[in-house]
Amino acid sequence: MPSGAPRDGSSPRDRLPCGVPVDDLLAQVTDGKPPQDPAHQRSCAHCRATLAEVRDIWSPVQELAAEHVRAPTGLLDAVMARVRELSRHPWYSLVPGPNGHTRIASRVLEAIARLAAESVPRVGLALGQGHESGADVGVAGTHVVIDIYLSVELGAPIPEIADQVRDRIRRHLWRHAGLVVVEVNVTIVDVEVPRTRSGPDPLPR
Repeated sequence: MPSGAPRDGSSPRDRLPCGVPVDDLLAQVTDGKPPQDPAHQRSCAHCRATLAEVRDIWSPVQELAAEHVRAPTGLLDAVMARVRELSRHPWYSLVPGPNGHTRIASRVLEAIARLAAESVPRVGLALGQGHESGADVGVAGTHVVIDIYLSVELGAPIPEIADQVRDRIRRHLWRHAGLVVVEVNVTIVDVEVPRTRSGPDPLPR
């Protein structure tokens, strides 16, 4: 699609929960435009998840362009419809299937991420740190961005622990929800005195 081309069917409703128009993110992917607010985009899980989904949706058009093949009108229309649909389901992932679509609420994904993080030894969820749930989730289609806020035991190797948390969250969201985790951003906001963990992990490794 040429730069500056009108995107028919746009609506004031086509905005993410953070208020950013989906068309702005589409322009970044299709036209190579810079973000309107780079600082916001760096900190917004909704924007980052939507960008990942838009890139995935737009990839068939890019592949045709690389082969110097004109994209069928029907393909462009279908892509645009899928992109705009993202703003109408901002709190759900949308997993397509042969017999229908499955929607998974972002709070379910948040719960899976929390349990996965807490199943890593010497890690606790940081509540009451300005993030009541301990995690922020951005979801668009089948792509997810997780920002999670944790406490660790004093003396724990923080970089190693953070990598374990990322791996555990990615694996569990794929296993339990079939979703692609684009980013897991781990913020350590507290340190606790070492304690003895007891009982089984809430999620299998």
